[in-house]
Amino acid sequence: MRHILILICLFFVVMPRAYAEHILIAADRWCPFNCEVGAELPGFMVEVAQRVFSDHGHDVEYIEMNWSRAIQETRKGNINAIMGGFKSDAPHFIYPQEELAVLANSFFVRKDSDWTYEGVESLKNVQLGAILGYDYGDELRSYIQESGAERVTMLNGNYHLLSQGIKLLDRHRIDAMIETDPVFWYTANQLGVADQFKFAGTVVQREKAYIAFSPALKSSTVYADLLSDGIKKLRASGELSTILAKYGLKDWK
Repeated sequence: MRHILILICLFFVVMPRAYAEHILIAADRWCPFNCEVGAELPGFMVEVAQRVFSDHGHDVEYIEMNWSRAIQETRKGNINAIMGGFKSDAPHFIYPQEELAVLANSFFVRKDSDWTYEGVESLKNVQLGAILGYDYGDELRSYIQESGAERVTMLNGNYHLLSQGIKLLDRHRIDAMIETDPVFWYTANQLGVADQFKFAGTVVQREKAYIAFSPALKSSTVYADLLSDGIKKLRASGELSTILAKYGLKDWK
């Protein structure tokens, strides 16, 4: 009987480790939401994911990758999830009930520019910079897809494309850059050129940003539910606001 009790105790000690899983999440750098891999401040969404899944014994690994490739590899099931995705980015992915940001796309220009965004028609007066693979919502989707290189410079290649776009804007190679406010200003500050630019208007439509899971993996629905429950708990305890404050952000709810 003593030996049986010991075996039962060992089973319950070892059991959580047996169910521990490695969750791989990919995205291009979109700081302050997901930043440099291994940095002291890896990004708000990275910290939330690691905090939530660690409570269930799971290990989260965040990797930087070109956004289009991240979506493609996650769609295949080679990666568990993308970080910072809108539903329009990957419509068939598995989305948690709880989002991790509510954001609008905005426009940024050099300080000497007198251009402001006043609807899609106003874009015909500028050379716009946008990132290949990003979905900018219903208001802009058709314009960006149909304009061609003469009106829209599509940035592609590595996973630091916003930095590339900001440099092009600073060098007068493009006239305006589209991005969400926190991400543009964070990156411009990191490059030391934030004082060269100004806000030039925003798209009315706001979208929810998520950690979105692969439609090819059976675990995705379970992970999405765990993440939703975890975000609710972090919000209720005040820990979510504490994590956000480290990045100069506030709870959107």
